Amino acid sequence: MAMAFAQMGKGTAFAETRALLIGVSQYDSPEITDLAGPANDLVAMETLVRKLGATDIVVLKDDEATRSSVETALYRIGQRANPDDWLILYYSGHGAQAAATIATSKDGNFNQFLPLTGFDLKAQNYDHFIVDKDFYNWLKNYVPSNVRIYMMVDSCHSGSMHRRVNNGLFGFTARNTLNGQGSVLNLIPRPGLRYTSAAINTAEADDDISRDDLPNLIYIGASQDGQLALETELPRPGDLSRGVLSFAFEQGLSTSGTDDTTTVADLDSDGIITVAEISSYLNSQVRLLSANRQDSTSYFASPWSDTQIFSVSPSPDRVNAITSASVSIQAGRDEVPPLPDGWPWRISSQELDADFLWIVANGWVMRRSGDFVAENIKSFDALSGVIEKWQTVETLIPLVSERNFRIEVEPDGIDYLYQPEMEMKINLRRTSVNKGRPSYLTIFNLASDGTLQMLYPLGDETGLLRSEEKQLMVIETQVIAPFGVDHIIAVATPDNASNLRATLRTANGQRASARLLDPINRELKRAKGQASILISTIYTGEY
Repeated sequence: MAMAFAQMGKGTAFAETRALLIGVSQYDSPEITDLAGPANDLVAMETLVRKLGATDIVVLKDDEATRSSVETALYRIGQRANPDDWLILYYSGHGAQAAATIATSKDGNFNQFLPLTGFDLKAQNYDHFIVDKDFYNWLKNYVPSNVRIYMMVDSCHSGSMHRRVNNGLFGFTARNTLNGQGSVLNLIPRPGLRYTSAAINTAEADDDISRDDLPNLIYIGASQDGQLALETELPRPGDLSRGVLSFAFEQGLSTSGTDDTTTVADLDSDGIITVAEISSYLNSQVRLLSANRQDSTSYFASPWSDTQIFSVSPSPDRVNAITSASVSIQAGRDEVPPLPDGWPWRISSQELDADFLWIVANGWVMRRSGDFVAENIKSFDALSGVIEKWQTVETLIPLVSERNFRIEVEPDGIDYLYQPEMEMKINLRRTSVNKGRPSYLTIFNLASDGTLQMLYPLGDETGLLRSEEKQLMVIETQVIAPFGVDHIIAVATPDNASNLRATLRTANGQRASARLLDPINRELKRAKGQASILISTIYTGEY
């Protein structure tokens, strides 16, 4: 097994990238809602895989995607594939859980269920759905084991949300079958394999197969088992609706990094994106782009970690910088304050089309995600601080790298709402150990109203991290006003970030988030791939 991995990791001069791209938006079913994002995801993915050098591409959209057509496509691609080729297998659409045929199987009691166009719960037709075991069987039997498979599924099982959300403004759509009810489906029996592989002489499907049985598989899922996978207009309202995972993948392989020569998913800026790098990048981006509602899943055998993904490294061709915003104002019983001269943001009359909703009567500001993000905002000047803070964060998000460190807040939980006066700990956890290389840590908070708060280092502290321990406790603090959404930002650099810290100390206590972009970018560029920027989103206030 080790020799097989070593050979695949080297690659060959003739390796090709092939792709099977599946997207289902239209379901023609009263029980399953149509989606807006998969059609857009499919166009973006086809463009991207061509950029990655793929010429053998099969696209199956809506009613073109059936059990038979998907199986046949995989069989035929497997027949054309050569050793060391890459196969990108991509699905965008609804997902749910179905009871496993073998309830005690090593892969759990549930199968991931993907409905296709025309699926009917009452009169099931096996050609209108696929489960994960089907994909694994087809890959095992039809694709040679020396072909590298990158499988990405942008769908969900089920989940729940707990923080303060205005459902009328909620900007995400869940890709969960049955309108997000989370039911476990019972499916009719599925047929065995349609084709017999000469390489693996079998025509029997195995319902006890799992990802572990495919050593040539790298798997990326949009969410954890207990979460929804979401789609929304990205990167801002008015843009195309996209699956969060799909958008993050495209962004990682397209957006320019700080050195302008490689893309942001190349976390060490060495010109090569490895399996570990793209997995780490997607995990942080999915969490941040979904407003902490979603964590991606990654699976690959450890020898794949440092392998270059795909046969061609992508080059950057666009920058996703946030430069404008729209605001919808709800006056309530109060009059709207006079609009200041030179107000740089657009006023929208439609709440659902706006980035922010400002309720003047009680000073609340809500985000297009539906979250209450700031309180006690009574003037346009204060509102400007909120908007600039979010633009700063959204501009930095594509650059986030958790390859070396990750911020962890205790007590923690996705969608956790921290109550006033609650004690919390901000920890820095190592995700990799780089012996012999120092790391200087700088941490600050952007409060809900945009006020900058320097957190570390303070006084005579240097911020130098010498310990090689995994857990590094940094700060103990307490939840105080202003309440809403805070962003804790950490920058870890190989050299002392003196210029960045000087800017932070000068701006401490002010609404000055926009002033941070240039010094942060300078530090990241100076570090040449050896720095990390981390962002943790904290929700505070009363239920």
